Amino acid sequence: MSVRDEIKEQQKKLKGQGFKAHWDYFWEYYKIHTIVAIVVLIFIAVTIRDISNNKPYAMYAMFINNRGMDTQSILQDGFTEYANIDTENYAVIVDTSSNFMSSIVDTTSVATSEKIMAMLAGHDLDVIVGDENTMGRYASQDTFTDLRTIYSESELESMADKIFYVDQGYIDYLNSEEYTEYITSGKYDENNKYAVMAKQYEEDFTYQRVAKEDMDDPVPVGFILDNSAALKSCEAYPDEAPIAGIAVNTQRVDAAKSFIEYLMQ
Repeated sequence: MSVRDEIKEQQKKLKGQGFKAHWDYFWEYYKIHTIVAIVVLIFIAVTIRDISNNKPYAMYAMFINNRGMDTQSILQDGFTEYANIDTENYAVIVDTSSNFMSSIVDTTSVATSEKIMAMLAGHDLDVIVGDENTMGRYASQDTFTDLRTIYSESELESMADKIFYVDQGYIDYLNSEEYTEYITSGKYDENNKYAVMAKQYEEDFTYQRVAKEDMDDPVPVGFILDNSAALKSCEAYPDEAPIAGIAVNTQRVDAAKSFIEYLMQ
């Protein structure tokens, strides 16, 4: 049997098995590739630092699953001008090199997750922009700031139709022993709506947006960029309205807010 046929056979066996089965298969066959990818990402990060002459960041944004060819240069130049950044002393980075697929556990997706974790740990990341499915996944993992901590109530009210929410109840379930038991055994409480949501995601890897009024504890974590002139100019997400979230531990809150304002024009 050829390698391609073997992979197809394994994919048939894994169909409907959920995330854990896919992950176990991936790690068995691709862990070396993953380690290599992470090393490459570290090299890229170091290179970016070198290119910017080790200047401190004025703002660092990561775009996941960007489709525009010139997104990085267009947005870096556009925001630099918009915010009047002193480029002699500071660097603006719009990183468009990351991709993530919820339905496929591959080296690229794992490397993107590792990169986000590393940058959060280093307090280097300010803003993440991505398609709704990807952002919904990361929002459920406490990746983004509760916007109520950095915006006033009146500011949020003025942008009410542009705000992306996540249910804290769902986040709490994903961090619970009950969820761990489900991942281990496959057993879940059919009467627990969060357990049903988690099972649905594990089966089809699609984030289902829930209306704010149907959430037990809605938390504003992002902005829906459905009419962004800047993103349209570079065709970053031509087929959908992406979401922008501010990193949970950014140390450049004002710069992050300014970049969001730039994108929302």
